[in-house]
Amino acid sequence: MKKHLNASLAAGLILLATGGLSRATGLVLTGVIDGPLTGGTPKAVELYAASDIPDLSIYGLGVANNGGGSDGIEFTFSPRSVSRGDFLYLASDGVGFSSFFGFAPDAVSSALNFNGDDAVELFRAGAPVDVFGNIAADGTGQAWEYLDGWAYRNNLAGQETASFLLPDWYFSGINVLDGESANLTAAVPFPAGTFAAGPPSDPVPIPEPGTILLLGSGLGVLAGRCRLQGDRKISPRLQESKKRKNWRAARNSFRS
Repeated sequence: MKKHLNASLAAGLILLATGGLSRATGLVLTGVIDGPLTGGTPKAVELYAASDIPDLSIYGLGVANNGGGSDGIEFTFSPRSVSRGDFLYLASDGVGFSSFFGFAPDAVSSALNFNGDDAVELFRAGAPVDVFGNIAADGTGQAWEYLDGWAYRNNLAGQETASFLLPDWYFSGINVLDGESANLTAAVPFPAGTFAAGPPSDPVPIPEPGTILLLGSGLGVLAGRCRLQGDRKISPRLQESKKRKNWRAARNSFRS
């Protein structure tokens, strides 16, 4: 029992120390949209700053059209700093984006003139660090197609990777934005600014006594609900009972 419990405690502490899930770092692709307005606008991407970025110009974007492979960096951000938790929006057309979303994009570039079957790459210091879609395949009829619709990253699925992971994303379905004029009134709106990256990349503080969750092999016990002594578990009720017995023994000894 003691060995099993120690192993469970160790597993729980490891999960606490690592966050238990992949952590996002730097800039992360969190959404793409192929809009319903004239010209298929807004065509845009959403990005999330999972940590403070002193110089955004180390990042750039590229679109892999029609499965033709990477086109490299086609847009580079202007030098500026962003803080952890900031969302950035890059669109092919500022007017269409503003009309549909009700706010202006952070940057506009014709490089974002993609269709709902094109992949998008994020670069840092010239190297690909994140991607949506398969750059070597036309997305038409694929699970990741977002024609006249959108795709959005699942919460906590933010670790930068140059490989596209389909389970990290969820999708509106194609053509769901047809006939819509604004995201606010759309039947299936783009979930702008809702991505949550989970714990920051900073060191995780050691939990206070009584708050550590013991995990592993199906065991989940809140420390404080019971106190461990060797191989025994002593519940609060039993501790109180022992205190009463000790008090009574002391009282009887005094009377005698």
